[in-house]
Amino acid sequence: MAFLASSALVLATLVFLGFLAARLGPLSARQRARRHNGCQDPPSYPHKDPLGKDLSELSLEAYKQQRFLDLNEELFEKYGATFKTLTNGKVWIKTKDPKVSKAIYSTFFGKFGLEPIRYERDGFFGDGILVTDGARWKHSRALIRPAFEIAHITNFDRLHRHVGRFMGIIPQDGSTVDLLPLFKRLTLDLSTEFIFGKPMNALSTPDAPVEFLRAFTVAQKGVVTRPSARDAEWQFSCEIVHKYIDQRIEEAVARVSTTGDDSDEGSRYMRLVDELAKVLSVFSPAHDTVAVTLGNLFFHLARNESAWNMLRKEILPTIKQPLTHKLLNSYKYLNWALHETHCITLIAQASQRECLETCILPVGGGIDGKHPLFVEKGTVVETNFRCMHRDKQFWGNDAEDFRPERWELVRPTWEFTPFSGGPRICPALKLVYLECEYIAATLVRNFSTLEIRDPEPRWVEERRLIYQSRNGTLVGLIQ
Repeated sequence: MAFLASSALVLATLVFLGFLAARLGPLSARQRARRHNGCQDPPSYPHKDPLGKDLSELSLEAYKQQRFLDLNEELFEKYGATFKTLTNGKVWIKTKDPKVSKAIYSTFFGKFGLEPIRYERDGFFGDGILVTDGARWKHSRALIRPAFEIAHITNFDRLHRHVGRFMGIIPQDGSTVDLLPLFKRLTLDLSTEFIFGKPMNALSTPDAPVEFLRAFTVAQKGVVTRPSARDAEWQFSCEIVHKYIDQRIEEAVARVSTTGDDSDEGSRYMRLVDELAKVLSVFSPAHDTVAVTLGNLFFHLARNESAWNMLRKEILPTIKQPLTHKLLNSYKYLNWALHETHCITLIAQASQRECLETCILPVGGGIDGKHPLFVEKGTVVETNFRCMHRDKQFWGNDAEDFRPERWELVRPTWEFTPFSGGPRICPALKLVYLECEYIAATLVRNFSTLEIRDPEPRWVEERRLIYQSRNGTLVGLIQ
């Protein structure tokens, strides 16, 4: 019996040691990798709660006070360009370092994904290009990207028609107007015709898009909140948006079927429409990005008379020429003004990726952020583009001022990524710039003076899926 007991003890000890080795082996390997590569941990936020609820509560309070963006700047100022936090017990690394951003979105692209950290599932975006990784993302991208590559060149007839209607509803007597909702109605018509082949007629029938736009806003807000924060209104809003999308798909497919186009091009068009429509991943940036960018641009121009006059000086000599791709490309100052708008009031302030495979980034570690950074599988890295765009070390002490002239000399790479970067850079980038340039140039051609009519002197955040001006764009346009 003693022998059996002794044997059992030995067996149990061996099993335990084997279990311990299995647990400690990977840990020991990670420690060796850290030491071998000279990795250092970045500074850590001094949490008082072991799950990180204290920082979450601080962020929520700042969000309610419309100062969430400012809070992020304060945190980077205090803890450095890259620092570690906890969110619901999960390790997050927050960074505004462009070199870390390049590593996440380009160099180590395959080791980071966003699908594991989606709050919104089976809801607004479905399984579209904005929220998937791997094969599904590649499939969506392959269908969508060619459409945008062509659209930014062959887009002028659509622009001419809808911008003409838009100009017809701008007050001609210099009275106060909020341009932001008008930009949204314009881009709603542009994007619905681009994607579905038929505009919503939001410009000609003001009441037509009211229900849709309200539902679209509520649905977008729900995307960035956790499931527990959503309610029946969010579900109903998603249903309204999806119903509209489904109807447009049916109409588009019917048009192709009626023409009897069974060619490869016709088949590809049907697949493209289905891909574009069902996922909302193209409609959202095509509609909101242009409208909010233009709203921000004219917000800044109304507060910067010299910039407005520079645009007039550049654009008026060509006033009798039709706006073409070549002509718009020749407007350097207009392009600088749009760059500056994206730089200081970009609409997507940050982006997150979860580490799918433990790796070592070349920078981001240590107090100074210059040492290699060991990132374990499951860690979330959040890149704050807004703080990166306002970093005085690169942009200068006037980094927060609207000064388009800076773009005559500045040559940023990963310091300026309003549309992200790497393989997942926004496929609509060229289309967004084209539509913004066309609409802005048309307004500059038609009005001599742009006046502030907003009692709030500064830009105040309003968060949806993206960030926009809480007060809109209240201005007076004088001929």
